Amino acid sequence: MTIIDRDALARAFDIAAAQVADGTAPWVIVGLADAAETLDIQAFSAPRDPHVDVGTVGLVASITKPIVATVVMQLVAEGRLTLGQPVEPLLGAAASSEPAVTAWHLLSHTSGMAELDFERLVAEGVSHAVIVERQLAAPRLDPPGSTFRYATSTFDLLGAIITALDGQPYPDAIRTRLLDPLEMRDTTFDPRPRHGDRVVMPLASPGSSDWFPAAMADSFIAMAPPGGGLWSSAGDLLRFGRAMLRGGELDDHRILPRPFVDLMTRETTVDGVGASDDPVTASHYALGWGKPGVTTPGSRTAFGHDGVAGTRLWIDPGEDLVMVYLTGVWGYPTEPIDLVMNAILAAVR
Repeated sequence: MTIIDRDALARAFDIAAAQVADGTAPWVIVGLADAAETLDIQAFSAPRDPHVDVGTVGLVASITKPIVATVVMQLVAEGRLTLGQPVEPLLGAAASSEPAVTAWHLLSHTSGMAELDFERLVAEGVSHAVIVERQLAAPRLDPPGSTFRYATSTFDLLGAIITALDGQPYPDAIRTRLLDPLEMRDTTFDPRPRHGDRVVMPLASPGSSDWFPAAMADSFIAMAPPGGGLWSSAGDLLRFGRAMLRGGELDDHRILPRPFVDLMTRETTVDGVGASDDPVTASHYALGWGKPGVTTPGSRTAFGHDGVAGTRLWIDPGEDLVMVYLTGVWGYPTEPIDLVMNAILAAVR
């Protein structure tokens, strides 16, 4: 069981409150849990902004990636897919590189495929099927497996693989395979019909007073991007984090066998794949999960993911801790999140 110094923990919540008070963030929700239970969730909002509480539903952006990756790993555990098989034939296309692009490459961001302009895709209002088609036709910038190159649009290929192998559209497969068993009732690609005024749209950019344009939000939600399109609450993300912290199980629902949790949280960007001249900027990634860098406190077993809308889910088995930070700003910097999460880890005894 995690031992938290509550007086020291108050410092983390004070930092989050100050970020709202000084205008760094329009609102912040911070949550933490251990394997046994949710320990605390607190919400902070300014009077000028929409009402936010601990049940607010916001865009979690790229925290979608580990959720999608977990469903892919379920297919691997069931014997429907191997991480080393070429994926293009699964999608009705001929392999276009040698070596061929595999699910392992897509999950580790080492496919060598070019990233599509995501904001342009949203502006065009193209469908998931069109993104898959364009991604398969995109040029290869590196040989598969040679270089870490973070990409969001390549996760549309993983969504299409889930659809092809599971027999239902990937949003439905994600719900029936993972969200429903974990009772993640707030988590969805389209929050509007279910959650109404609990949903808060992100601001368009840091320092902006403009909300994400309604037309862009409609397009984004219609795309249901498997690389960054889920909306969720802090409570739901803590449940997902606790399941991963417990080796793939929560409340007698096993979403993934423990050996596959171990596999997907093992760093892949080693032996120069994620190298940089500056160790601070080197990339550290597993399969659908980020890994701690040289400036990250906590254990080396930790894993997690950020999102472009000011979100982070971080899981540290060595400290028996799950942490969530949510706000709603497109392009939000990582430093305010680091300050809060460092303060939480400083409270661990």
